[in-house]
Amino acid sequence: MPIFEYICKDCGRGFEKIVPRYDSNTDCAHCSSLNVEKQLSVFAVAGSSSSSDAADAGCGRCGASQPGTCGMMD
Repeated sequence: MPIFEYICKDCGRGFEKIVPRYDSNTDCAHCSSLNVEKQLSVFAVAGSSSSSDAADAGCGRCGASQPGTCGMMD
C-alpha cells in the first residue's frame, strides 16, 4: 500500500497516510475533516557527491531545480 502526503484545508495541518490505492479518499489525521488535498511527493536519495550539486538543488523541500517553482515556499 502506498503512503501519501496530505494537507487539510480545514485545520491547515499536513500529515502522511497509508492508503489502499492512489485514488482512495481519506480524512484528516488531526481533525477528521474530509476536506484534504493530496500533495505532490518526491523521494530523496541519500549519498555523497564530489561536485557542487548540492548548491544547485533548489530549496530542498520538493526537489524543484529552482527555489520558488514548486509552490512550497510558504
